[in-house]
Amino acid sequence: MALPGFFKKPEHKRFNIEPRYWDPAKEERDERENRIKAEMGMTDENGQYIPNVKGQMKRSLRHKSADVRQSNKKSNIRLFIILFILLLVAYGYVFGWDLSILAV
Repeated sequence: MALPGFFKKPEHKRFNIEPRYWDPAKEERDERENRIKAEMGMTDENGQYIPNVKGQMKRSLRHKSADVRQSNKKSNIRLFIILFILLLVAYGYVFGWDLSILAV
């Protein structure tokens, strides 16, 4: 339990500063970007940005299909190697390879 103090504890200072800095180059750049987006049809009548989802989806599917093809190719090569080894072992089992050479 704390004892009451003789001195008043200072409270934290509160202040509200409104920024006074104005960057005309940034404002001009933003206006130019908005004008270009409007010319390209990337904004609606309210000036809000309309994302190019269709183009992004096509690009994504194109890259994804290339990745899938590459992984399928690797998978097929691995499958053929395993199949070759199994056929080799089956051939040796059926036709009786003499493996006594390996035994020392």
